[in-house]
Amino acid sequence: MGAKVKKKLLKLAFPLEFNTQKNISINSSEHTKGINLLGYARAEMGIGESCRLAARSLNAVNYPFGIINFVGTNSSRMTDQSWAHKEIKEPIYNVNIFHINAEQMMEVYAHYGSKIFKDRYNIGYWHWELPDFPDEWLEGFNFVNEVWVPSDFVANSIALKSPVPVVKIPHGIEVKLTKKSTRIDFSLPEQTFLFLTMYDVKSYQARKNPKASIDAFKLAFQPDNMNVGLVVKINNANSNLHELQSVYDMIDDYKNIYIIKETLSRDATNELINITDSYISLHRSEGFGLGLAEAMYLGKPSIGTNWSSNTDFMTNTNSCLVNYNLVSVGTDNGPYKAYQHWAEPDIEHASHYMKLLVTDSDYYMTISSQGEKCIKENFSPTVIGEMIKKRLEYLKLQ
Repeated sequence: MGAKVKKKLLKLAFPLEFNTQKNISINSSEHTKGINLLGYARAEMGIGESCRLAARSLNAVNYPFGIINFVGTNSSRMTDQSWAHKEIKEPIYNVNIFHINAEQMMEVYAHYGSKIFKDRYNIGYWHWELPDFPDEWLEGFNFVNEVWVPSDFVANSIALKSPVPVVKIPHGIEVKLTKKSTRIDFSLPEQTFLFLTMYDVKSYQARKNPKASIDAFKLAFQPDNMNVGLVVKINNANSNLHELQSVYDMIDDYKNIYIIKETLSRDATNELINITDSYISLHRSEGFGLGLAEAMYLGKPSIGTNWSSNTDFMTNTNSCLVNYNLVSVGTDNGPYKAYQHWAEPDIEHASHYMKLLVTDSDYYMTISSQGEKCIKENFSPTVIGEMIKKRLEYLKLQ
């Protein structure tokens, strides 16, 4: 079925009256005021964490909500049950927030039909990592009254093609440590200054660019310098043994680079960030930069590419922003098409920051404290929860 035909059918199935007082008043009068969060609430992946972060922000301000756990065709582990007690089978409130990206809204419709959207105010919480929002995803707007995004970068991309309001509502950041893990628990050296980089083999490697962190570390330190180390955390490593082997080939004789290839729970991942000294992500583009923000929350200096969404919370006074050149994507990488552009981080500049954090304790402490202060004051679940309430208040939905 062609895209034009599908779009016509969707409009016939549930013509949404975008942003009209009539549509809003229907939602307010016929359903209990509150939020139905629909997303991959149990999935061990970024978009699943997005749904859980929303739940935490709503919970922080005592806003009524329930969670509809969507599975769809997702193949990630569905093991995170931290919000299982808030799960509901059907929508019971007047507002839906879909923590499902634009390209998957059709999948939601195929699963639930128009009933889930009908007579409710529908919000899509979408991520996207490049300047141009894909035309093939535009049909996703048929399902929503407005779109929420986590950063200015995503807002600028989506707003250029959006027929509905686009509103920035960042993620609320809070890292809970459930137990006192030690480096011994992860088979890591106790006295070494440890950098951490993390990625998922199932993500697009060209965008995440995890091997750049290894290159920067190798440029900064000798292979036998056991006073410093790099921890490379790889999720779903066994799903691509060729990729895993390529990482081992890069490490070569570096005894101070440590691979953790087991898939960790969310709690264990938090503990790993907490027992290391600094987080590094030399991405080519980010839809938010959750790992960087979580490390900053825990007082760990973050090293990140100075482009895209993470610059909403990373500055030159609270983190280590790495220079870059904008380059063409060059070849298609999944949804990231060749005609677009993204950042190529400066490996030498990143290695400079790595050496500086190890050798200058005053600089380390300044970046650490300022980063933690920024996240806790501006991106706490309570702050974001209040932003959500304010937006719904303006729309007369609460």
